[in-house]
Amino acid sequence: MPDQHQITILHVDDNETNRYVVSRTLQKAGFDVEEAATGETALQIIAQQQPDLVILDVRLPDIDGFEVCRRIKTNPATSFIPVLHLSASFVKSEDKAQGLDGGADGYLAQPVEPIELLATVKALLRIREAEESALTLAKEWQTTFDAMSDSVCLLDRQGKVMRCNKAMTQLLLKSETEISDRFHQELMQPILGSIEVTPFDRIQETLCRESIEIQSVDRWFSVTADPIFDEGQVFTGAVYIVADITNRVRAEEALKSSEERFRMLLENVEDYAIFFLDTDGRITRWSIGAERILGYREAEILGQPISIIFTPEDVDGGTDKQELSKAVKEGRAEDERWHLRKGGSRFWASGIVTPLRDATGQLRGFAKIMRDFTERKRSEDERAQLLAREQEARAEAEAANRMKDEFLATLSHELRSPLNAMLGWAQLLNSRKFDDATTAKAMDIIERTARTQAQLVDDLLDVSRIIQGKLRLKIRPVELSTVIGAVLDTLGPAAEAKEIQLENICDPKVGLVAGDSDRLQQIMWNLLSNAIKFTPNRGRVEIRLEQVNSDVEIKVTDTGKGISPDFVPYVFDRFRQADSSMTRRYNGLGIGLAIVRHLVDLHGGTVHAHSEGEDLGATFIVRLPIIPVLFEASESVTISTVEAGTPLDNPTDLNGLQVLVVDDDADTRLFLCTVLEQCGANVTLASSASSAFEVIQNLKPDILVSDIGMPEEDGYSLIRKVRSLSPEQGGMIPAVALTAYARSEDRTRSLLEGFQIHIPKPVEPAELAAAVANLAGRL
Repeated sequence: MPDQHQITILHVDDNETNRYVVSRTLQKAGFDVEEAATGETALQIIAQQQPDLVILDVRLPDIDGFEVCRRIKTNPATSFIPVLHLSASFVKSEDKAQGLDGGADGYLAQPVEPIELLATVKALLRIREAEESALTLAKEWQTTFDAMSDSVCLLDRQGKVMRCNKAMTQLLLKSETEISDRFHQELMQPILGSIEVTPFDRIQETLCRESIEIQSVDRWFSVTADPIFDEGQVFTGAVYIVADITNRVRAEEALKSSEERFRMLLENVEDYAIFFLDTDGRITRWSIGAERILGYREAEILGQPISIIFTPEDVDGGTDKQELSKAVKEGRAEDERWHLRKGGSRFWASGIVTPLRDATGQLRGFAKIMRDFTERKRSEDERAQLLAREQEARAEAEAANRMKDEFLATLSHELRSPLNAMLGWAQLLNSRKFDDATTAKAMDIIERTARTQAQLVDDLLDVSRIIQGKLRLKIRPVELSTVIGAVLDTLGPAAEAKEIQLENICDPKVGLVAGDSDRLQQIMWNLLSNAIKFTPNRGRVEIRLEQVNSDVEIKVTDTGKGISPDFVPYVFDRFRQADSSMTRRYNGLGIGLAIVRHLVDLHGGTVHAHSEGEDLGATFIVRLPIIPVLFEASESVTISTVEAGTPLDNPTDLNGLQVLVVDDDADTRLFLCTVLEQCGANVTLASSASSAFEVIQNLKPDILVSDIGMPEEDGYSLIRKVRSLSPEQGGMIPAVALTAYARSEDRTRSLLEGFQIHIPKPVEPAELAAAVANLAGRL
């Protein structure tokens, strides 16, 4: 019941005393009370305020209470207001009947006890509240009922329509009045056609929900009947639902047709890898093309993450997840990258990923289509590489042409400048007489410029020999401190003229190196003369000689012009000068350091340049390997080679010399044996390192000539085993490494392992004979 302070009661009575007594009783109980003395007044108040309850006397001066009650109840706007008749006139049963006919909700006779009055008023208010709630619920239910898109009606146990919603009236094109109380089969027959057994017929037997789908002309309907039971579980009717499923059926048919076409696509298209993923990126479907391209059968790939086909570097970078995220965000994701096949091989593929969504837009997975473009990628890469190589070759050719032009211009300058002084003084001396001092000065200038030109010619010839591969060395044990001292003696005057401080720091314990003393002196002369030339007056040049592990290190440091960091990588290139302009401060052809690098390479060493920058000086470091087997001081062995193509017209004297030749190739053994025997040597042949080692221990030959690359055991292993023997057993036998391994690092290793000479194949007969004679001390 509503809060009593919100309830208004209208008391209608022409007796003022009665109105006072009743009003006081109700007000004490907390009700608001309005009063009226006539029927017309009461109807006016009701029309304006609509009280929650009306207490009405039967006998009124203008209109009796029965008429007032009838007017209240017949007015739809006020029919819900409860009416209580309270009168002393209720003494006859016909009066009560008249009150019921008028619509009164209760009757009390005057005088009435307050408690009885209040109880009756409260009861009538509770009844009104319940009726209002039921009415509200009914309205809400009907609203919901009408909001259903499907056509629904309630059937009684015989199948007659008791109630239906708005959709049903629209389906049948009839009003609710025309539909009510008619059999549903009769109503549905124009829509659904004749149905022998309807779902309603079935539920009377099964007492369970029944449903069928019916095609009617060009439309499909789903007809469902749900049984209704009373509290005693007795069947009382059914809820009958008719749903138009035409769109769904057509969509299912279209989907079925699409899936069939797609199945045929998956099973027949082999040029494309087509597969599907769930929302977590795991494979849910796999095409025959995917199996062919990626190597996995569907049974072994289903449930695997998409990352299985990505390269490890892409997985580490999160590419697989980024691809799916991009597809969700942008509607698709395209990429071209390397992927992995089942066996781990890589292939280049172009792929497109699209998100799959349901009718509500909810993501339900992904589809990916890939195509193998590995051959195209390789062709593109090859074209790119060819283009890059062509561009690089063109740039190198253009640079070489520029360097050639610059070199020729420099060469012309370097040759013509001395010629000018020589010719000029020669003409002056031939045309007139000078005093002794002037004549001596002129002759000195002519001699000095001639020597300069001779040095230029020698350098050019050296470069020519280097380019043709004809520059050979006369190898012998060399003490580098002696070589350095000789160069310093030669360059001392030049340094003194510029007041340059020359410092020579040589470790006396440094071992010997195997080299050509003249060429080593040329290396040192080029490095030191450059240092003096590029160091300003009163500068400093230091040369340091020391042993670093198994190498001898020569370091030349100056405080001169220095080298630009950009030019350091090219400082040893032929014909390359940091400044080749006509305004350059220093003369020269730019080939000295190139000769240095090549000579160092021929000696099995390395050379490096370092500078902090221009005007910060420079440092050149040469490293040469130490001779691993030292000769006795008394052995003055000269080891040399001859120019290629020298004929064996006058064979070198090798009479009585025992030579062991080791080579796994029979033709090579025969050739070497013939050459040495022509020179008078006694030759023993061995086809393997193991047999050669036995010969050395038993025969103790004078010279060993051994190949390097041999099966089972190479020449390096043989020389190590030989050097492990005592001198009496043949451990000090001089040895020549004759091999097809001709790189500078191969020569270095041969010398470090214990050979005295490294001769690359093919070898000239005269060169072989000279090398053996040198080792034997016959030259």
